[in-house]
Amino acid sequence: MNEINDTELMRVRLRFIDLVKSFFAEEPDAEKMSRWRGTFSSLCNEQVSPRFDSAVQEISRALNGKKLEDIQSEYYQLFTDPFDGSQIESNASFYFNGRSYGEALVEMRGLMDDAGIVKIKEVSEPEDSLVVMLDTFASLIEEEKTDSGAKVKELQARLLEEFLEPFAEKFTAQLKDNKHCDFYYLCCRVLGGYLDLEKSLVA
Repeated sequence: MNEINDTELMRVRLRFIDLVKSFFAEEPDAEKMSRWRGTFSSLCNEQVSPRFDSAVQEISRALNGKKLEDIQSEYYQLFTDPFDGSQIESNASFYFNGRSYGEALVEMRGLMDDAGIVKIKEVSEPEDSLVVMLDTFASLIEEEKTDSGAKVKELQARLLEEFLEPFAEKFTAQLKDNKHCDFYYLCCRVLGGYLDLEKSLVA
């Protein structure tokens, strides 16, 4: 990643965020699954980092062995079904404070306020949800186009170290222990590998 210029590096970072976010934003369809298969098949030929490469290889094998209906069913059980009791929370407050809409949400709103980022009204998820945190991280990366100062990097580091990394660790552990889950556990492994890459950029 050190061999490409800043503009291309920004594009790569944003593409990775979009890829990771696509796992969790909504139930997958045929177009999204085709995109995943193509993307991870291509990434299997790259060497990025040991942790990321391992996650890519595993999820690529899973995608080639699963039907769309299998992944849709898993998504529904984990993130949508209100009756099964196996739903997984995807907000930082639940893992940091033991309940949704806790102190982590207040702190995340404070970080967004410091960055001048406002969640649009159409987004129903709270600011400390994984999808919104990834959107916020993408916005901070895009700010590098016009502001290469220390504050942008500082905000990226705060979001990564105080929210995304500890959330991903706890979220992954929860999915690993869930009997309804195997594909989305691998999605979390990709998330963790990606955040490792970001850590080397914003440190």
